[in-house]
Amino acid sequence: MTETEEPEHIYNSFIAFRASNDFFERFQRFSKDVGRNKSVVARYLIAQCLSAYEADKDAIAKIRQEIL
Repeated sequence: MTETEEPEHIYNSFIAFRASNDFFERFQRFSKDVGRNKSVVARYLIAQCLSAYEADKDAIAKIRQEIL
């Protein structure tokens, strides 16, 4: 593998969700600005969020309250 090649990944699950056109356009623009495809950006952002909050019960409670 050269420096410009991305490593091969094997994924066995599919995650999807509905989004407004505005959200999708923002996400698409952000992914383009980052220079990576939307799947890579989504995996990165979700992983960062999980790493930051999954062990923090107070943060989970706050997120739950904000979502509802």
